[in-house]
Amino acid sequence: MQNLRLKLVGCLAVFVWCLGLLGMAGAQEPDYDRLCQELEKSGFRVLDSGITYGLPYAEIQVPVGASVVSICRRVPSLNADFFRYRDKIAFLNGVNPFYIKTRYREPFSLEADSLKIPLNPDLMPEIFPAFEDALASHKKYILIDLDKGYMALYTRGGLERVFPISGGKSGKKTPLLTFKVKAKDKEHWSSIYDVWMPYSLLMESPYYIHGGVLPGEHDSAGCIRMFRQDAEELYHLVDVGTPGRVVQASRIKEPLPDQPLQKLSADLGAR
Repeated sequence: MQNLRLKLVGCLAVFVWCLGLLGMAGAQEPDYDRLCQELEKSGFRVLDSGITYGLPYAEIQVPVGASVVSICRRVPSLNADFFRYRDKIAFLNGVNPFYIKTRYREPFSLEADSLKIPLNPDLMPEIFPAFEDALASHKKYILIDLDKGYMALYTRGGLERVFPISGGKSGKKTPLLTFKVKAKDKEHWSSIYDVWMPYSLLMESPYYIHGGVLPGEHDSAGCIRMFRQDAEELYHLVDVGTPGRVVQASRIKEPLPDQPLQKLSADLGAR
């Protein structure tokens, strides 16, 4: 029993450290349990809770007619810090905050059935390592992880930027590639699908990185889509010849203990 207690305390210590709560003596800790209850009181069904990339979250079911914007407006705590929560939810879920969940698949609709709501807007998800020794020799390097749904831009091995992405849907999956940017085109028009692909970077014909629709899941015909403003930023950060790789790795997700996080933190501090 004593060994079990020590093991539990040790796990909680690591857990609290991951949330950045250690070294904050006297500071008021976020009440994650209260926010979960507030989501439910606001009419949203909480499906799950956990930690993804070091970030605590509650996953809610998305009702028909809802968007990230309307969800933030409906929940008092989210509405009180509207712009920060809107952008954090959009980033965490890879979805345009203005897209609406509909009954039918259509352009500019929120396709995901659920959304992860970050429980602490002060924390940044740690999606990629802050430094990669293997990339230190590269001036710039683009790393795209399809499973995570994110792209990393490294500079001399150091993580410079992280962007949410939408890859190829089932039947048209983005291939796993090692590439060098072959061409850049600010106003590219697809000759295959007759669609606008702004701020395009050619990985390997016919696969591009470009601005486009992010509906909350992989949705392209094989290209890597980004929020238009992110694609514009990346376009100006990299040159023709910049190397990169498309990989597939597992998401990082750890279950939350049954007790509210605030209570766990308080209990651990009392020991």
